[in-house]
Order: sequence, then C-alpha cells, then structure tokens
Amino acid sequence: MNMKKVKLTLAVTLVVVIVLFAFQNSETIGVQFLVWTWTASRALVLLLVFFAGAGVGWLARGARARR
Repeated sequence: MNMKKVKLTLAVTLVVVIVLFAFQNSETIGVQFLVWTWTASRALVLLLVFFAGAGVGWLARGARARR
C-alpha cells in the first residue's frame, strides 16, 4: 500500500468517527456558571472542555518547565 492510500483511509476514517460523534451527541444541554447560562450541543461542550483542558495543561507544563 502506498502512503497516499494510507493517508486517505486514515482521513476518511477520522471524518466518519467525527460525524458519528457529532450525531450521537447532538442534543442540546445547558451549562450554568454563576449567573450565566449557555446552551449548546453536547458534542460542542465536550470538545470545548477537552480543548480548555489541553490548553491549561500546555500552559502549566510550560510554566513548570521554566522553573
């Protein structure tokens, strides 16, 4: 198998997994924090929490490396 077919297969598989994830988590949920309420799909909330955690971890690792 050449590299282009491997990349194409991997990309198509990743897109299918993303689409399935989005459809399974398409119901809306409300997030309340202090006085704010935010309504979004469950998939969007999960992705935002993941990216926020990754960002905090990246910043904490960078701060720890400087010490």
